[in-house]
Amino acid sequence: MTNYNTNIPPPKTFESATKELEYVRQALDRAAIVAITDATGTIIHVNDKFCAISKYSRDELIGQNHRIINSGFHPRDFFIDMWKTISSGTVWEGEIKNRAKDGSFYWVSTTIVPFIDDNGKPYQYVSIRFEITGIKTAEIKLKDYATKLEQSNRELQDFASIAAHDLQEPLRKILTFGDRLRTKCDGILPTEAKDYLDRMLSAASRMRTLIDDLLKFSRIHTNAQPFALIDLNTVVKDVLSDLEIRIEQTQAQVKVSPLPHIEADTSQMRQMFQNLISNSLKFQKKGQTPAVNIFATEDGENCLITVKDNGIGFEEKYIDRIFAIFQRLHGREDYEGTGVGLAVVRRIVERHGGFITAKSQKHDGAEFIISLPVKQKKEDTNV
Repeated sequence: MTNYNTNIPPPKTFESATKELEYVRQALDRAAIVAITDATGTIIHVNDKFCAISKYSRDELIGQNHRIINSGFHPRDFFIDMWKTISSGTVWEGEIKNRAKDGSFYWVSTTIVPFIDDNGKPYQYVSIRFEITGIKTAEIKLKDYATKLEQSNRELQDFASIAAHDLQEPLRKILTFGDRLRTKCDGILPTEAKDYLDRMLSAASRMRTLIDDLLKFSRIHTNAQPFALIDLNTVVKDVLSDLEIRIEQTQAQVKVSPLPHIEADTSQMRQMFQNLISNSLKFQKKGQTPAVNIFATEDGENCLITVKDNGIGFEEKYIDRIFAIFQRLHGREDYEGTGVGLAVVRRIVERHGGFITAKSQKHDGAEFIISLPVKQKKEDTNV
């Protein structure tokens, strides 16, 4: 017994097919700006939407070519390349800025489809456009805003660097002459005057530290070195050598598991690890031996580096605050520092195309997790 598929629709009549095609044309006319040109580029048909946006009547457009709406924005080669594409029988897509009859400008996303004759040559072209003026205007404004923001950031970095540098000399004199005064007048100054002098020198010393940290923060981009393949094990080994006295004084236990080779700025990686390890040594519970564990895992194109300690920790609601410049969770009388160290770390990580986050609970240590690309994108290798 033969089974027949009764769900197959009956063949369309010429009348029904024509009606369906007319529905499609009407829908297209309502949604898109449509024009048809002959093989020479002369306009032979435009729909109402084309007339509405160009502000030309149909009679003014028929027999013309699209130069009638040329805005002058695009270079001549733009249209030469377009014509080469469509005259070879290939569909062209792109964005075009046009000018209406009243002088106003508008943007369209354009697709030009060549219709080919029996000899393989285009005999007409159908252009289907959608207006994107609002999108392009927002895009241009966003680009302009980004340019101004970049300039503002650059000026701010220059200002911070110059201001900090210019403050170095007078601050050096305050510290130098303050030390001389304390040395030469030891035993002569009244107790109250000596207390004032000690406070002045302490404040000047803190200011020098703040200026040094500010310079480090502002120079992350200005003094940046090209990325190169480096061994993070060597970087951490050098950092631990620099911190040797501090580690001995605190009797800290620092464990380093094998770390990967990545493309990075060596000096900035050293700064990053130094800030993180110093942070772990500084924020320790009183009477407890510091323990710092550094390890990494690779996840495809990225590596995850973790610096974990057994210190005082923090509440995770402050996670955004700890990476902001000059932000502190503890008073200066409890823990030294300027509140710049972790901001520097974040800026270094971001410059390398990565991100940093942290996990912690108050009184229960902290983990800083850094994600860095193993290989930098080619266009970023000299950033």
